[in-house]
Amino acid sequence: MELIHEYLYLLIDVLLVQWFGWVPFLWLLVYMLFWLRRNKNQGEFVSEVKWIFLEVRIEELNERSAFAMEQVFAALHAIHGTITWGEAFAGKVQLWMSCEIVSLGGKVSYIYKIPEKFRNLLESAIFAQYPKAEIYEVEDYLKNLPHHYEPEHVDFDFWGTQLVKKKDNAFPIKTYVGFEHKEQDTFIDPLANVLEAMSNIQPYELMAFQIVIKPVDDKWKEHAQHLVDKLKGVPEHHVSSWFDTIFLEFPGKILDGLMAILVPPGEDHGKSSHKEEAPSQMQHKSEGEKMVIAAVEKALSKIYYEAKVRILYLAPKDKFNKGLRIPEIIGAVRNFDDVSINGLKPDTGHTWTDATFKISKKLEAPYIEQNILLRKRHLLHQFMSRSAWMGVGKTLLNTEELATIYHFPQSPNVRVSQIQKVQTVKSAPPPDLPIG
Repeated sequence: MELIHEYLYLLIDVLLVQWFGWVPFLWLLVYMLFWLRRNKNQGEFVSEVKWIFLEVRIEELNERSAFAMEQVFAALHAIHGTITWGEAFAGKVQLWMSCEIVSLGGKVSYIYKIPEKFRNLLESAIFAQYPKAEIYEVEDYLKNLPHHYEPEHVDFDFWGTQLVKKKDNAFPIKTYVGFEHKEQDTFIDPLANVLEAMSNIQPYELMAFQIVIKPVDDKWKEHAQHLVDKLKGVPEHHVSSWFDTIFLEFPGKILDGLMAILVPPGEDHGKSSHKEEAPSQMQHKSEGEKMVIAAVEKALSKIYYEAKVRILYLAPKDKFNKGLRIPEIIGAVRNFDDVSINGLKPDTGHTWTDATFKISKKLEAPYIEQNILLRKRHLLHQFMSRSAWMGVGKTLLNTEELATIYHFPQSPNVRVSQIQKVQTVKSAPPPDLPIG
């Protein structure tokens, strides 16, 4: 046993002391301290931001399509800024905003939560596309809900979930462009089903569709370009690591140089000096595959946001009708699906505030009950705080995708009787109006 201890001590002495094995531990400690300090600074930075809630109402006979809202999202991307390493350590983060469609007893409203300093930007972007719109500062419609959910101490129940993309972020969902029928000169509003489901709830119910967006740059598109090349069948280019360069490629070049000196020119070494690259397989793709590639490339040409898409349904405990409301809103969301490309799906594995047993309902009941409670607490906190950080995965949506799932209804195509609208049209008086 003493011999084992001696060998162990010798091993530790050699690895940690003589061979500087303590360096990785020191680096890990420094990184951990840096991470904790940065997170503390970020919390202080966000807490100092003043947020406001704005309700937007449009005219009753709105004829602007979802393309107008796409232009709004393109303008709002101006909140994106470059953050240096020093600013990141000091706590500066990329700010975000929340775009929400809220139904209180069937009355549907469009609500934004934004940093106050971006109010003029939002108003300018909306008025540029909807000149007759009206914007009001309002209170948070969730302000009376408890921040910590205790079922036994409240008289309401709720359900919610987060929506995520079914496939890679590079694949777009079905957008409003796919709902246009140019031959028949008709347009089916992709948001009509969602608005219909939300306007049909009872006066004591609440349903909200929340999209928290944070602008991102184009760095992630490098991965997407590799995906496009793979779809096209473009041969992959091997990127050499430093190990390959030093221990394989460099000695190989030396040997090639020696062989070129020793062997007379014109003699065959048994292999060609270079290989021809295999051609792209694009010409052999089916029409469906070409359509998918074209859709991905078109989507990547647009501006992107990182998004957290959430749904919340809330009602008194004795009138909570989950069995009716959930299928309605989930069925409406499936309107954005394109089977061959992409779509949105509820995250049933982590944020869906319901769960089913796997083997035995009786044995798993305590676990299921606790799991549902945790999910509800987390989702309610994320929804009320409009968090751009908490939640599942990283969903990226471009301006066209965002405009598809969030835009003002187009009056000829949507039943807008329950939408909060501008009641009167305001304009300047005529210059020749007699006064006095």
